[in-house]
Amino acid sequence: MGKYIVTTGQNLFDVALHIYGSIEGIIDLMMNNPDLSLAGTLKAGDELSYSDGYVIDAGVVAYYKANHIIPANGERRVYYKTSSYPLLVEVLIENTETNVSFRISGNGNMEIDWGDNSGMEPVSLEYKSRDIYHAFDNTIPDKRKIRLYGDFSIYEINLSSLNARDIHVFRPVYCEKLVLNSLSIDILFIALFPDLLKLDLQGIRTETLLPLIECRNLMEINLSGAKLKTEQVDEYLFTLVQKHYGRRSCRVTLTSEPSGEYREPGRDENSKYVITSGMEAVWLLCNEPSWNEGGSWNFNINGKTYTAEHGQDN
Repeated sequence: MGKYIVTTGQNLFDVALHIYGSIEGIIDLMMNNPDLSLAGTLKAGDELSYSDGYVIDAGVVAYYKANHIIPANGERRVYYKTSSYPLLVEVLIENTETNVSFRISGNGNMEIDWGDNSGMEPVSLEYKSRDIYHAFDNTIPDKRKIRLYGDFSIYEINLSSLNARDIHVFRPVYCEKLVLNSLSIDILFIALFPDLLKLDLQGIRTETLLPLIECRNLMEINLSGAKLKTEQVDEYLFTLVQKHYGRRSCRVTLTSEPSGEYREPGRDENSKYVITSGMEAVWLLCNEPSWNEGGSWNFNINGKTYTAEHGQDN
């Protein structure tokens, strides 16, 4: 009687192919291991008995042995999981990632589907930030999807270390602070975090900043080191001016220069401002009295500070 030690990711069909050269060998496996079931799951380290010398396709067995191959097609299978909570956020990462983590604080209950063969992970959010870590137990051919279900509010979440390639938000989520550093990503989803107070996008590369316009409660935006073109910055600043009503004053940090000079814009025949550059938009945001009643707009651009109160500080 032979003994076979199961390897990570193997199912019964893999073991049968490895020992007998054919999935028909499952019959011998089940006869020698009465507790086995086609509906069961094998674990790495399980020991199975099999009939010595019984081979169905010697060519297949020889091929595996000569090429040092251990069949483990079970690794590519991800079993279906459900949650009683609604799906709120989906994060797509590369399939080459072997382990990930993110940092979060908040209130309420979260369940995480890591997109592998592990079960749903329940997380009870607390005021104190904690790191959530996971090592994947399988490999897949496409991008991995990490899904966050639950009924929760987020005080602060840092998704930088997930190396996300895309993020989808399926309904508005209460979130006070979001950190996404050094990623190349579309930030369209940020519009569904309407309660954001602080946003840290240091080193980010993205196509447009316009999704930030919908976050009217923002008090602080850090875009230091962001890979932004002048046109992208200008577009954002022009739109801030156009849609300034109902918005809090904000501290904005930039290392990407807007166009033009910091000065009062010219006016048309109706005495309305005509903005021709990003820096003129900054001037207007900082110096329009009605936009600075509750607090002053503050722009730090490459070390220079522009505010309603101080104008420009070197």
